[in-house]
Amino acid sequence: MKKEEMAEAKKLDPVKFLAKVLEPEKHSEHVCWHCKFFKWVLKGSGFPPADIIGWCKKIHWPHYWSIAEMDVIKKCYAFEKLD
Repeated sequence: MKKEEMAEAKKLDPVKFLAKVLEPEKHSEHVCWHCKFFKWVLKGSGFPPADIIGWCKKIHWPHYWSIAEMDVIKKCYAFEKLD
């Protein structure tokens, strides 16, 4: 990070800082991208199947709800908009 970026990063809250620093593997127009409980697959991670874009940290069955790129979700009871 450059000096200017470091100064700007210090002003961010932890959630916004991580969103800026951690790069997602894919990005889509999926509704979950705007939810604060969505955790995306990090760039270069080889673990999840190719169609998984991330996990919901609020829906806990059976562990975390994995979200595929092709899932069509119009409304979710766990959705909370990012600040």
